[in-house]
Amino acid sequence: MKTYLEEHSDATRIFPWLADTSSSIRCLCVVGEMLLFPEDIVQFKQISSEMFRDKLAKKHALSTYRFYVVVCVGNEFQSKRIFDYYKLWRLLEREEMLEGFISRIEVPVQVGKEPYYVGIAEFGIEQLTTVIEMISDSPAMYTIICANHDRPSHCQELLDQVLDIGLTESGGLPVVEMVTTLTAQGYAICTWGSSSEEQELQCFYTATFL
Repeated sequence: MKTYLEEHSDATRIFPWLADTSSSIRCLCVVGEMLLFPEDIVQFKQISSEMFRDKLAKKHALSTYRFYVVVCVGNEFQSKRIFDYYKLWRLLEREEMLEGFISRIEVPVQVGKEPYYVGIAEFGIEQLTTVIEMISDSPAMYTIICANHDRPSHCQELLDQVLDIGLTESGGLPVVEMVTTLTAQGYAICTWGSSSEEQELQCFYTATFL
């Protein structure tokens, strides 16, 4: 396994899906190559969390940052009634340890005839590895928003912006629009990319963040 950092001053040259956006968007990638075995992937998720945290700490004290995770889930039950009982956070708690996830919000959203719940929660640096494991398993369902200011938690404001953009036609989070909208406001947006040869944690931001 090989791991390293890549920094790109113009993310639009690296990621075709950002080609029509501002060239001021930068990207930090924590890359893992030659992940030949499942245990390599598990180890890389831990390593990528540590490398990302170390990079943030070089710019500001870790206590300066605030982390939010945005989540979207669809109805995997045969009954919408059951889905409306579990909603989002209760559903995730069946599979994840969510201690430390605070200011949780969840709202129902409809895409065509399909029901979804979209939610947000704030979490601490201690939960970063857990969230990275979540987004790496389902990149269309999870996105991290990172702020480098001591502004009080404002989950509702951030969620409202995501809802104003709307989910994709397939019911995923609008990652492209989130990157362009929120990086312009000084936030960083973290997603996960993978191929047959490598996996990477991708963090998009502008000069005001790092």
